[in-house]
Amino acid sequence: MTASVTDRANGFEAELSKAYAGADLLLELNLSPQQYTCAREHLGALMDEVPAGAHIALLMRFPALTIAGLVGHATLRSTAPEVGFWDGFWASIGRDRDKSFEEILDQLFGDMLGQFGLRDVEGLRETSVVPLLELHAGLNAETVGALVTAIERHVAAGHEPRGTAILDRVTEPGFAHRRAELPAAYWMLLQHSPAVAVGVLNRITELLVATVAHPEAWSPEAVTPTTADLPATVLRAVVERLAHTPFLGGDPAAAALCTAGFPQLRFHASDGEIRVVIPGGETDALWRVWNGEAPEQVSVPAGESAALPIAVAVRESVLVNLDSGVRRVVPIFHPADPVVVFGADGRVVSRFEPLPAAEVTVLVPRDADFTSGTRKKIAVVDHRPAPWDGWELRVLDLAGHRELLLKRDGKPGRTRRVLPVETPAYALPDAIAGIATRGGEPVYGERPLVDLPVHEGEGTKEWRVRVRRAGDREWLVDYPWASADYVTSADPFDGLDEPLVGRYEIAAGDSYGLDLRLTVTIAEGLDATHDPAIRLPQADGLTTSTTELVSTTDLTIDDAALDFGPDDIERNVTVGSGEAELALTVRPPHAEIRFEHPGVPAVWQTELPEIGIVAPAAGHLTVRIPGAIDVSFALLDADGDIVREWEAEAHAGTEFTISTRTVVDAAKRLLRGSLVALIEEESGDSDEAEVALVVRTAAVVEPNAVDHTGDALTAAWLRLDALQAEEVEAPAPEAAPMEAVDAPVDDLLIADPTASLVALGDSPVAPSRIPALLIRSGLAERVFDIPAEYVATHPNPYVGCTLATGAVVDPQAPHRDDLQSYLASRGGEDLLRLIASGRMSDPRTGVFDRNVLAVDAMAPDQVDALFERFRIVPGPLVDLDMRTAATISAFHRRSEWMTDPVGLAAPLYINKTLRDVRRASPELYDLIAARNEALDGVDTITNPWMLLSMQSLAFAALGRLQAYGRLKQPVLDGEARAMWAKLADYCPAMVAADLLIANAVVVRADALDKVRAAKQ
Repeated sequence: MTASVTDRANGFEAELSKAYAGADLLLELNLSPQQYTCAREHLGALMDEVPAGAHIALLMRFPALTIAGLVGHATLRSTAPEVGFWDGFWASIGRDRDKSFEEILDQLFGDMLGQFGLRDVEGLRETSVVPLLELHAGLNAETVGALVTAIERHVAAGHEPRGTAILDRVTEPGFAHRRAELPAAYWMLLQHSPAVAVGVLNRITELLVATVAHPEAWSPEAVTPTTADLPATVLRAVVERLAHTPFLGGDPAAAALCTAGFPQLRFHASDGEIRVVIPGGETDALWRVWNGEAPEQVSVPAGESAALPIAVAVRESVLVNLDSGVRRVVPIFHPADPVVVFGADGRVVSRFEPLPAAEVTVLVPRDADFTSGTRKKIAVVDHRPAPWDGWELRVLDLAGHRELLLKRDGKPGRTRRVLPVETPAYALPDAIAGIATRGGEPVYGERPLVDLPVHEGEGTKEWRVRVRRAGDREWLVDYPWASADYVTSADPFDGLDEPLVGRYEIAAGDSYGLDLRLTVTIAEGLDATHDPAIRLPQADGLTTSTTELVSTTDLTIDDAALDFGPDDIERNVTVGSGEAELALTVRPPHAEIRFEHPGVPAVWQTELPEIGIVAPAAGHLTVRIPGAIDVSFALLDADGDIVREWEAEAHAGTEFTISTRTVVDAAKRLLRGSLVALIEEESGDSDEAEVALVVRTAAVVEPNAVDHTGDALTAAWLRLDALQAEEVEAPAPEAAPMEAVDAPVDDLLIADPTASLVALGDSPVAPSRIPALLIRSGLAERVFDIPAEYVATHPNPYVGCTLATGAVVDPQAPHRDDLQSYLASRGGEDLLRLIASGRMSDPRTGVFDRNVLAVDAMAPDQVDALFERFRIVPGPLVDLDMRTAATISAFHRRSEWMTDPVGLAAPLYINKTLRDVRRASPELYDLIAARNEALDGVDTITNPWMLLSMQSLAFAALGRLQAYGRLKQPVLDGEARAMWAKLADYCPAMVAADLLIANAVVVRADALDKVRAAKQ
């Protein structure tokens, strides 16, 4: 062996040995392609010099070099099937294959890694060391290319351009087929080193988006491993891929995908609200937003933003731009893992992001518990009611825990990693109240700090803290900080003169596996004072107010004193320092009112609505008052004297609701009056505000005056909605004959059943009223023709499942995997089972049975407490929990049902028609009979309401069988339709689920008939 080869090898060995200290995977060392190539060449040269078969001596003397050479080959090699790892390695160093070396390496490699504290996974080297080498390599060029393609498809499809958003989407329970979008090598890295895998995917995604959003600053040839924060080998692979094909193929529309803001879910600690923030684009836009209730329409001015509160538990927020058709989905939680974790800045923390070993805020059902990887109990520092019924906001202290796992009803959710205690943490100041960027992000008047943890080991521990302007390539600050034997609060902007103005990206950590990022908007020294603190409604709009902007630094403010008139909600200002300017929106906190009643879109407004006494509209009035902890209501007469007072009937966060029927009943003798909210504030003060005018005859609000995209179908549905409300509110005559509902009510509503169903789901009609509208319109007895290329899924799960059922029975349907997954996750596994076989797992569950009869004597509150867990987390519509929740809702209406003439007529009608169902569909008849079996031992003569579950499915069976012409003659006449519609008024959730069940069975039978006919 020549001295030069040995000397170079010894020097390289010493250099690598030192570099390995404290590392987990070689990927984290950021060795360049040249270093990997050099290590492989050195290994080949050493093999030429040692005696034949002296492999152990070589490995023992040069373990670091051997590891680097072999991992380097795994990084640089082609993974084409025809080029095996070892064949490629021996060819690269110009030697014949030596299997004895491979065998010795298999035996010693684990010890070699352990010598340097590197990761050893025994399961990956049981039969060959190659998988373990590939883990340490991380991502070779072909894997990176596959990742770029996956990111490209994700962004082009309109999903949020963020690495964790990709992972959240492809791992959504029920959508297992999406996992194939990411390469197998990446899944292995994610399994064994999730922090590194997530960090690298985030950085690749950010780089790709930046090359389109800021092509000059982020041109591939100008990017370095430091500015891109990527291992050199990964960056080279990305650059080579971009040299071949630009990200998103150079499509001119690509820039819009990479520069347009994406809706975000945010928690506002000041008032406890959960909001979806819609950023503005280059032009004014009108969005339709589904947040769990009836969809709302929101106008977003160009360059500004809008925020909608989410007042009910909903698994996702769906937004559609009515001008462009662009659809955006903001995931919130999954029913199997009902928890939302918020960061200190109010943003949602992905389950793939590690949680700090400190306090975090979580939104969970109140019957949920948390566990961790230790015996130590997770401390609940604080908790308060959430804006969602049955949920609460908890502040958890995760110090000393390794993971966070939610358990509910004995079932575990998904594990979230907790960072080690010795980890930097960001200390954010309070955001400036009433001030936001034009995109809706909070603004801070002070610099956030980085708290460096106590270092308990020997020597010093260095952390790298960096800062740059968001979107810029170069770092403004790149400085090492050392931990001490006490917590050190480091100013990440150290060295930058005040005042800071703009949006900044901060990075703190020590490796790719511990790279903590925070993006904040700072206007250093800015503060705002609002007078009054909360603007309340009055006759001509909101109370007038003033906002004074002040600065303790040299910050310039273009308009420091702002006056807000009754019609003013917000004002725009600009602050600056030198050449840096920041456009802000000043929006003093204010109250809003929503008057929800049939036939009129429900929108948040600041004008006082009118409640009519003579022709009252059944509905609810809700006020949202920031900072309020309690609100009651009072009816005042024209002289201002109190007629009657009420507590709020519903309370969600800072929203308080009262039934307008309650107000009207108390105002019968008044000529005019007003409804006043009596407010108890967090500060202990009290206030009052007029929230509605009470008049003899309310002004008619035309739907299109609010709904600017209202079309003929929407207007027709709103008319029927108002008509239905009048019928429901009218007192039922004690012995009057049934008034038949002759379908169709409006020919327009059944001319194109599919378009009409979609329009109903898009309309501002409350979801609870949709089943009865389907029946009264005659649409429940129509066939929905599914377009051949149907791949969309409607935000309303009932509408989406109805259409997806019709599409998925076609074996040639495009995107069939997505349709099946949608049906499983939104409809339930039983719905898929019905489509496949016409059967359910156990049709006797989730319905009226002896268990329901056992709670007949209980008070409503006791019943709710007993069955609470079934209703507070919305799941698939046909799964057991949701069917049980629907049954309990129907149970609460049993007395009203039995006092209605329909309650007596329905059983007689159903008994006469069951034979027709049996002849037309034995499968549906068996499902109905199973519900009858669940009533064994129940006295249905004394308790006829116990037949509700059976009657609901029987009506649904008749409607769907009649739609497909499978009955010998029409059975569902006007009188029966009226009974069914009344049942839907009382029990909407039960009727909706049963419609889906019956529809699945009938659609399946029709599809089988078509297949048989095609074979003849």
